[in-house]
Amino acid sequence: MANGPRYKVPMRRRREGRTNYHQRLALLKSGTLRLAVRISNSYISTQMIELGPVGDNTIASTSSKDLQQYGWNAPTNNLPSAYLTGFLLGKKALSMGIDKAILDVGIHSGTKGSKVFAVHQGAIDAGIDSPHSEIAFGDWERIRGGHISNFAESGGPKLHNDFDLTTLPNHFDEVLNTIKEASL
Repeated sequence: MANGPRYKVPMRRRREGRTNYHQRLALLKSGTLRLAVRISNSYISTQMIELGPVGDNTIASTSSKDLQQYGWNAPTNNLPSAYLTGFLLGKKALSMGIDKAILDVGIHSGTKGSKVFAVHQGAIDAGIDSPHSEIAFGDWERIRGGHISNFAESGGPKLHNDFDLTTLPNHFDEVLNTIKEASL
C-alpha cells in the first residue's frame, strides 16, 4: 500500500468498491431523477431517486419480491423478473407523475443484455422517458425467459421451488398482462 506525506486515503465507500464518485457526480449534475438498479443474490431492487438538500430521497421503489402480488411464481432474480420489476416501477412512477429518469447502474458493469438493462427496458416500455441505446438491450425471447425454458427442456433442472421452468415464457406473458391491467 502506498504511504508518505502526499498519499491521500480514498473515501471508505470507494475503498470498499461500493461507490464510483465520478459517475455519481455526473448523474447528480444531470438534475433528473435516477433509476437506481441494485441486484442481490435473491432479488432485484429498483428505485426512483432524487437529490435532496440533505441527501437522496426515494420517490418510488419496487422489488422483484413485489411481483408475487401479480401472480409471479418463478425465481425472482433472473432476466424475466428484472424486466417485470422495471415495468412495475415504470407504471408506479407514471402514476405518481414521474415520466423521466436516467439509469444509475451503481457498481454493475454495463454488459449487453444484462439484468440492469432488462430493468431499464421494462421502465422504458412502461412509458418512462430515459436516454438509452437499443444495442444494450437483450433479445426479447431471452427477456421472456426462452433461454431458461430451453435449458430446462434440454436436460437442465425442470423445477425451481415447484415451478415448472419450461413454462416460463407463457408465465411471463400472463404476469406482464396482469401488471398492464392493474391500477396502481
